[in-house]
Amino acid sequence: MLNIPRSKSQSIYIEPLIEDFFCKNGIPIDSCSYDLLYKEAYQWIDTPYKYAGNSTSGIDCSGLTKKLYEKIYNLKLEGGSRTIYDQIVPVKNKSELIEGDLVFFKIRNNQISHVGVYLKDGKFIHATTQSGVIISHLSEPYYEKYYYSGGRFPD
Repeated sequence: MLNIPRSKSQSIYIEPLIEDFFCKNGIPIDSCSYDLLYKEAYQWIDTPYKYAGNSTSGIDCSGLTKKLYEKIYNLKLEGGSRTIYDQIVPVKNKSELIEGDLVFFKIRNNQISHVGVYLKDGKFIHATTQSGVIISHLSEPYYEKYYYSGGRFPD
């Protein structure tokens, strides 16, 4: 597996505003959380959706995933959700997902067409066509229906 830092020892100070935001959204930040992931994710919340977008003026799901991975893990990803899926090692059991893993959905034509970044406790950040960048839960009926797999990058 890719050596992605996930411990507090490699984290940065997280502002109380950011910590409060995630706590209110059911994601308490604790000493085991990878603060940089949450700090960067917070910067994208409420960014509007734009197909093939990759900036704070508009972004799509793969664009968000690529931006987060480049900033947090210094890993440059290419392509859309399906192309990204082809590069990962699948994690089929949701209970084995960890911070920074990717989650994939087959929404259109029974093909992978959506990706998000897993946070913890079933929550993930992603860009939706309706609401832009939001945090959702894998157990929400819509995402539960279309969930395909989780995954992480090999070494």
